Amino acid sequence: MPRAATIVPLHHISPTIEPAVVKAPCDPEGCLRIRRADDTADRRARMALYPRPAMTPGDEVLTMTDAGGETYIVGILSCRPEDPQPADKIRLSDGSVARIEGAPDDESLKLYTRENELLVDYRSQTGTVKIHAPSGNLEFAADRGGIAFHAARDIRMDGHRVALNGRHDLHMGVQDPNGGAGPTLSMKTRKMALAAPVLDLTARRAQLFLQETRIAGKKMIGRVGDVRFIARKIESAADTVMARARNVYRTISELSQLKAGRQRTLIEKTSHMKARKTIMKSDQDFKVKAEKIHLG
Repeated sequence: MPRAATIVPLHHISPTIEPAVVKAPCDPEGCLRIRRADDTADRRARMALYPRPAMTPGDEVLTMTDAGGETYIVGILSCRPEDPQPADKIRLSDGSVARIEGAPDDESLKLYTRENELLVDYRSQTGTVKIHAPSGNLEFAADRGGIAFHAARDIRMDGHRVALNGRHDLHMGVQDPNGGAGPTLSMKTRKMALAAPVLDLTARRAQLFLQETRIAGKKMIGRVGDVRFIARKIESAADTVMARARNVYRTISELSQLKAGRQRTLIEKTSHMKARKTIMKSDQDFKVKAEKIHLG
């Protein structure tokens, strides 16, 4: 992107043009310290060249001073040849630098921006490569293709917030080393499927809000401290129902009905029945057997 130039108006009085020698590199304000042949002290001079060359002390430049005493560098007369870059340092045209750092037994190749911010760090001892984004975001984009991450060991993701989003579906799975089917999690637009040989869920508290629930399996075993179940209607069907309890308390406000082919009740101690009105009816025989029978 081209940079905007700043126009500095000069005074109408004819300027003075003289050579000078650079004494110090650019300061944070973009000015050089120079000295002319008749100067007794260094003076500040603004660079009027674009693109700005990298000036070093000892370079000879052409300066122009206006009537107000402001000095500008308008040309380069001579400059010292640049020192060849060391073998462990490479500087690109935009100012970024790649250099080798560290001890010989633990060298690292690092790439820095022109602001001296670390971008890439390669450790030769461990073979680790780190990519840094010190002042911005790090994005991977494949407009017409895919992105694949392959690693022989772990792939870790750590951040303040980690979001995974798929436009059509999202699939996660674990490969079974024995060749069998491993756990899989598949999410589509309106469906989610979770399959695993063994599934363990552990939580201090869980809530499920479902409009319709279906559970199917061969065997169900549960152990719970307290169970409280509220429903409008309960229907159950089974070949055999077996229940064991120390005490059973049932409260029915209206009708309790039992329909069975046969009924047998075995009570070790006392059987007590109390009702406001009792009717017992048998189509055929009615037998009462005891050592003593009290009526009335």
